[in-house]
Amino acid sequence: MGRTPARRARGYSPLTATLRTPLARWGFTALALLALATAQAGPFLATTALAAYAWRNPTSRRPRRRR
Repeated sequence: MGRTPARRARGYSPLTATLRTPLARWGFTALALLALATAQAGPFLATTALAAYAWRNPTSRRPRRRR
């Protein structure tokens, strides 16, 4: 049974795929530290949230089980 377009769209997001890269993890972490060092509260909170989300998600998923 094939996947419907609604299921495919819900299962894949380009944003989360981008945030799973090591560049996103280290980049947002570096930007958060830079914002903290320059005492910028708004950018610090935004980049900290993005860095935490990037570090929380694994870089690769387990292969899906075929039926």
